[in-house]
Amino acid sequence: MSLQQISVFLDNRPGSLSEAIAHLDRSQIKIFALSIADAGEFGLIRMITEEPERAAKILEGADFNLAKSKKNIEVIVIMITEKVTISRIAKILADNNLNIEYAYSSAVRTDGKFALILRVNDLEKAESILEENNITLLSFDEVKKSLK
Repeated sequence: MSLQQISVFLDNRPGSLSEAIAHLDRSQIKIFALSIADAGEFGLIRMITEEPERAAKILEGADFNLAKSKKNIEVIVIMITEKVTISRIAKILADNNLNIEYAYSSAVRTDGKFALILRVNDLEKAESILEENNITLLSFDEVKKSLK
């Protein structure tokens, strides 16, 4: 149930993020979640978009450099609630020798729930273990529906 994210390398300068997102805006592609990591002279932008394959093509067509390895495009998404807390998820993964390589969240919804996006060193194992612990992973359609 992993989702595809888009990972884009941008120059670390004012306006580079705006330029990339403008291409998606012009194509009416919604961004559901966004993460920005500073890496010196460049930044790595990760995002969950409405149409990931189309968004990737648009950005590549505009000469943006995308990270394409499986490690950079596949993530899992979990809705955080009162019973499904970040600490519970982190403990379950740690107890099963799974490492969270990075995480980011979506915009907070009005009822206080938000989607946590995780990249784990073994996505298939993480999915299986989380489901065994009654942690629901969101499909792409559920992400779109719950974050609109």
